[in-house]
Amino acid sequence: MNHVVIIGFMGSGKTRVGKQLSRDLELPFIDLEKLIVKKMNLSVREMFERFGEPFYRALETVALKELIKDTERKVISLGAGAPLQEQNENYIRELGTVVYLKGSLETLRKRLENSRKDPLLDGDDRDEKIKKLLKQRDPVYKKFADIQVVTGVKPFEELIREIEDKLQAYEKK
Repeated sequence: MNHVVIIGFMGSGKTRVGKQLSRDLELPFIDLEKLIVKKMNLSVREMFERFGEPFYRALETVALKELIKDTERKVISLGAGAPLQEQNENYIRELGTVVYLKGSLETLRKRLENSRKDPLLDGDDRDEKIKKLLKQRDPVYKKFADIQVVTGVKPFEELIREIEDKLQAYEKK
């Protein structure tokens, strides 16, 4: 199945971009994180606190496997950590065309400034944590990317047009 899969760092715009692409391409939209939150009836933060990160990552893997079985083409936004789990590599590739939304440190810092959603950014020196996570995650995201675009530098409509043009060109190959 050739779903459109959106990956990127927290704050890169995965959900917003995914929703717009789903409207433009007339495809259903799935946010993997929201799917898990709904199924568990707990926030990501609550799952991390109660059961630990490995438990949440296992839920992501189960959800990815389920999406592979879904034959209706969709736009799927993955949580920022899903591509980092080795066991997810084949599942993500199997899902379809992967679009990496790459945000600069400045863009992400600004967008995550008041966010309390992600437990990985808790504590002092958020900038250092963002920098460290970005350095760790960027090479992994690039490895998955069939298409890569930079967020936060051009108007949203132009970004969407760029992604749609690249998707069309990629899927013609």
